[in-house]
Amino acid sequence: MRSLLVAAGLAISLALPSWAAGEPRKTVPALAPRLALVIGNASYVKLGRLSNPGRDAGLMAEKLRQLGFDVTEVSDRDLKGMSADVEDFARKIKERGRETVALLYYAGHGLENDSINYLVPVSADIKKRSDVATQSLSVKLVADRLSATGNALNILIVDACRDNPFPPGVAPAGTLGLVPMGAVYGVFIASSTGSGKIAFDGDDGHSPYTKALADAIVVPGEKLEDVFKSVRRQVRLATGEQQIPWESTSLELDFYFVPPPPAPTPAEQLFAAAKETGNVALHDLLIERFPDSREAAEARPIVARLRQAPASETPAASSSAAALVLARARQTQTPEAYDLVASLFSDTPEADDARAAASRLREATVLDSAGPAYEGRELVQQIQEQLLRLDCMAGERSGVFEAATIQGLRRASLLSDERYLWYRPTMAALRALKKIDAEEGCGQRKMIAAPRCLRVNNEDFCQ
Repeated sequence: MRSLLVAAGLAISLALPSWAAGEPRKTVPALAPRLALVIGNASYVKLGRLSNPGRDAGLMAEKLRQLGFDVTEVSDRDLKGMSADVEDFARKIKERGRETVALLYYAGHGLENDSINYLVPVSADIKKRSDVATQSLSVKLVADRLSATGNALNILIVDACRDNPFPPGVAPAGTLGLVPMGAVYGVFIASSTGSGKIAFDGDDGHSPYTKALADAIVVPGEKLEDVFKSVRRQVRLATGEQQIPWESTSLELDFYFVPPPPAPTPAEQLFAAAKETGNVALHDLLIERFPDSREAAEARPIVARLRQAPASETPAASSSAAALVLARARQTQTPEAYDLVASLFSDTPEADDARAAASRLREATVLDSAGPAYEGRELVQQIQEQLLRLDCMAGERSGVFEAATIQGLRRASLLSDERYLWYRPTMAALRALKKIDAEEGCGQRKMIAAPRCLRVNNEDFCQ
């Protein structure tokens, strides 16, 4: 065992491998300036009073302050006031600099008109469709204004469409909710519900969406996208799948409301494995490789006690040092833990296993979040583009998830080992399609015993 450790020690290099083909994605620094504008519109002059937007806005303002945001909180704003609020907010973002993280939260009435989403001021008196654009604030305009500030990250959250108080000609039942939007560079856009759905006001003082969001943003180590995945799941369950939130993003940075705890250092990882196993050789290796570390200082008296103890009280070395550290890496399941094995025991079979495992973990991370995440019409267009490339459908990138696209996605699912829901547009489907070589497309294969008709949501799609 000792000779193995000496040989390994001579070959150790603790530099991390260069695993990425290009520059890895960056994370917004935890100490970057944080600004927030919170708007709660409840006391509508012509549309009646809403119960919870004021309380929802107050809850979000409180949570954001706890997370280090400098919060401006306003309520019951007319169109002029809301427009001024956004302009003032944009000015503050520029003053804070390019590293600033900005978040704008809105609770109140909202609606879609001609595929454009609007926030409705409390002064609005909307009697016909043409009143919407002149008396409301376009969500796209707000997103563009935030994008133009040039800062690191903007988050635009809309908890709107609590009910439908508008005349039938303005917002028919089928146009409730906000339509999923195309991506705006540098802006993460989130809506409490999709087109055709009401965002429930809730019966406990807060909307299901804001309540879920307030809980999710304080969880340590959750990336921005994962926070909203959690919110979507909680809202879907809380409303019996009647309300499904959506997001649109073109971000290239990672952001944590609450950063994850720092990854353990190699010395910490090795010391943990040594303490768990009581293995003298691991303690010796720790002291040799990291002599000035706090862990080495703690390990020295432990080694002395272990060497003085009777043989019957010393844990048997049933596994090699490399195997013990590899076993701990498998429990940790982080690339850094596997890197340690490869560095400390570079010429062993365990090092080969560790390198492969670290590579798989990093590849999975990249594939999970590589490139922008698409939503709504834009996601469907991206899927259709891949289906056309693979000769799995005919037509064009319409952005409508109709029969031809569903059939094409089902055919394409037979070309991949990765499983995804072929009857729904998902990022998992898009990522799987991108991995398929065009030469292995649908045109090279025949469907065997495939039914002519597919039944989805009680509707038949037939070839």
